[in-house]
Amino acid sequence: MASRWYNPMSWSFFGFNDPKTGQYVEVNTDIGGETRSGEVITPKKAMAIPIVWSCIKILSETVSGLPLKLYDDLPGGRVLAKGNSRAARLLAKPNPYMTMLNFIKAIIVNMALRGNAFALIERNASGEFIGFIPLGADSVEIDTDEDLIYWVTLKGKRFPVSPDFMLHFKIFSADGINGLSPVEFQKEAMGLAKAAQSWSSRFMRKGGFTGGYVIYDQFLTDVQQKQVLDKFPKIRDGDVEDIGKMGLLQGGPKIVPAGMTQKDSQFIESQQFQEEALAGIWGVPLYLANRAGKTSIMGSNLEQQTSGFITFGLSPYIKAIEDEINDKLFGGTTQFVEFVVEGILRADSAGRATYYGSALGGSGGSGWMTINEVRRKENLPPLAGEEYDRVTRWEMQTNAKQD
Repeated sequence: MASRWYNPMSWSFFGFNDPKTGQYVEVNTDIGGETRSGEVITPKKAMAIPIVWSCIKILSETVSGLPLKLYDDLPGGRVLAKGNSRAARLLAKPNPYMTMLNFIKAIIVNMALRGNAFALIERNASGEFIGFIPLGADSVEIDTDEDLIYWVTLKGKRFPVSPDFMLHFKIFSADGINGLSPVEFQKEAMGLAKAAQSWSSRFMRKGGFTGGYVIYDQFLTDVQQKQVLDKFPKIRDGDVEDIGKMGLLQGGPKIVPAGMTQKDSQFIESQQFQEEALAGIWGVPLYLANRAGKTSIMGSNLEQQTSGFITFGLSPYIKAIEDEINDKLFGGTTQFVEFVVEGILRADSAGRATYYGSALGGSGGSGWMTINEVRRKENLPPLAGEEYDRVTRWEMQTNAKQD
């Protein structure tokens, strides 16, 4: 029996030639599986659901588009690390094959679908990292029998990798090591959406014909039954070329439709409900996926929903990436990385103006930020002069008490 393996970076399937039919049959070995709706859900098939594609695309493009800055944590406060340092250059281009933008996109897609994303850390003889390359989640096996070890299979070879040489990103976990996959644990919701999508496709292919019964008052012979069926257009077989044709029947039959129409089954309402449920898995507001939405629990306007998206949708991915990189690459040093999310929040201009006003000591309160700290948050260059690096109102009140 001939067989072949597919082993791209993200998907893997095993197939064989069925000796009975001679056709190639693909057997899925990925996470997910068959659902009660009859649909088989895997990461690849989940991406065929429009709202899933939209959510994953929004998450990956938004996080990868955020600036990832390298800082030095000095006694006087954080400062940006030199842009020509080895670490800064690697954070811009982690390996010869991709930029950091595409690296993070791959990481987010695997995290969002599989719950885990892996990247091999390359180090020189001194132990300094010199690059990191993403690995397919299906090529990594996590072994916790004794010490934590990662078994990696590449080009048919299996070898162990210690945690010091592996970036392991995950959203949330039951044991702190293995990430939980949305495709595995939410496959029923995805299967229902995929089943509705398949049903709608069949409905449209048949021109809205849901089938039915032709009822005669008397029994028909086999020959008569064949004559009746021959009079029908082939629309019952899904032949769209026969849509609009009429069949001529004699003998006073009654035609009784079978099945439900899209209206009777509340198809549109059900589809909207499924989209809301699936978008909620990843914390993506429906308006970002170009869905006309109702009021979201994240807020009643777009600025509030965007702020909620950052907190509940983006933040888990951002923190997971920052935490893993800082632990594995910069642990024991004064350096750390951090995404700059202020750019997304700029849409909430009124809220930001109020916050900064209070932070600078406006409205009679005591401030806690300097003008240059505010400018750095807005990615603006600092102003020259000591007065811009002082919390003015706080110092004035403190000095007044001392006098």
